[in-house]
Order: sequence, then structure tokens, then C-alpha cells
Amino acid sequence: MTTSGSDAIFDTLLESAKRLSFDPRDPVVCQPDVDGAEFHGMTPEWSPLFGTATWDSMTESERVRLTRSEVAQFLGVGIWLEVGLQVALLRASHSADPARSDVKFLFNECADENLHSLMFVNVIDSIGSHFYRRDRSLDFFGWLFRTIAWDEVAYGIVLAGEEIFDVMQRDWMASEDVAAPIRRACYIHVVEESRHMAFARQKIRTRLMKISRVRRFISTLIIAMGTHLVAKSLINRRMYEDLGLDWKVVGPEIDANEHHRIMFRRAAEPFIEFLSREGLLNFGARWIYRKSNLL
Repeated sequence: MTTSGSDAIFDTLLESAKRLSFDPRDPVVCQPDVDGAEFHGMTPEWSPLFGTATWDSMTESERVRLTRSEVAQFLGVGIWLEVGLQVALLRASHSADPARSDVKFLFNECADENLHSLMFVNVIDSIGSHFYRRDRSLDFFGWLFRTIAWDEVAYGIVLAGEEIFDVMQRDWMASEDVAAPIRRACYIHVVEESRHMAFARQKIRTRLMKISRVRRFISTLIIAMGTHLVAKSLINRRMYEDLGLDWKVVGPEIDANEHHRIMFRRAAEPFIEFLSREGLLNFGARWIYRKSNLL
């Protein structure tokens, strides 16, 4: 694709942002949770414990509390990804021409991402849940990512998170079992992230035209390893222990839960299809994605 063709895509995305954007700080958009404690934090089928012996032994109120804690963990990882994305991409674009169409869209994307993070923080507070501390190894990976990740790697890892969350949140926003603040936030995120995903895909395609086979091979493996860490970070031992659950019981249950693996593979399908089309799915990457329950 020519540079002019890429510019046209970025200009179209900017026009889309003008037509359809939200401000989650607006009181009409960010309404408090008036549903009480009877609605789930996410569609129950997305809980990693769904269908296990522990899940079957829970009362409905315990399941609601579980999914509200799990959605806090999932969205906390989403915030962590979005902040890392901004640091990595703004660092790489610090000296770029600010009038370039792709740089202008990057500015718009960062504005969206900051508001998304604020929206998620407010939504988790509104449903009476809280975020959980990440594993230190993930924080170290985050430092590596935002410090040294090059173009296709940065966009690839972030696209993985965006694609996976997009599939999940399309379910959550359509489910009457899910608390209203979560559903509203998911709708906003799905609408605005569709532009961000299109931007990331185009940046990856453009970059892949210019790199060597060796670099493509290395980038393919690093994207897979980064995606593996993101997927595994959605399961947080501290969260389950905070709920009074025995990790020695629930950890093996999650690992052996075929329903959980099926749901995660479903969430990853659009991302895996994109990687396959763009030649970013070699033998080593496939092995990593299988270990992540994403393939």
C-alpha cells in the first residue's frame, strides 16, 4: 500500500473520531450503579471458574461478587496496557512531524485511552470493587515494553489486548446479567477501540513491508511472548485469595477448565486470524499461543 493510501486511512479514522466519540466524564454517560449487588461484573461464562466445582458450590451472590472482582482484574490489566501503549508510542513519535496524519490520530488515540482508563477506574469504584496488585514480573515486562518495544512489536502486543477485550466486552455489553455501568463502559470502549484496532493493524502492515525476514521472525516471537504474559495476567492469585478462595484448589481448577480455554480461544480468534494473514504466526509463536490457551 502506498504512503498516500495509508494517509487516507488515518484521515478516515480521524473523521470517524469526530463523528462518534464519547466523554465518560459526562454525568449522563457515567451514571452510578443503581442495580445494587444483584448484577454480575461480566457475563458469568467469561469467569475462568465458570463450570468448575468451586463455581457450582457458590451461591448466586457469591458468583456476583466473584465476577465483579474478576472484571476489576481484567480492566486493571486493560488500563496497564493502555498506559504502556501511550508511553511506548509517544516515545517513538516524539520527534515526528505532528502534522502527519498518523501522528494526529495517535494524539487522538492517546486522548481516548486516557479517558478509557479514567472511565474504568470510575466504573470499578461504582460497582464496589477494586483493582489488585500485579505480579512483579509483569511490571518488569511493562518496563521493557514501554522502553524498548519497536513499532510492530508495540502495536502487535497492544492489538492482542485490544482484540481479546473487544470480543469479551461485546458479550458483556449485550448481557442483561451485567451491571449497567459495566455495560455502558463496554459500549463506549468497543466503539472507540474499533478505530484504534484499525490504526494498529495498518501501522503493523506498513512496518512489515520494510523489515527483514530475521526481524519479522524475532518480532513474531516477541509479540507471542508479550501476548502470553498479558493473557496469563488476567488470572490473579491475589484476587481469588482476597475472596477467601483457596488458590491450591481454584488454581488447578482454572488450569483444567476446558470451558475457560474455549472462551479464551474464542476471544483470541480475530487476533490470531490477523497474525496468520500478515505472516506473524510461525511454529514457535503457535506453540506459545497454545500455552496461553489462545490457540
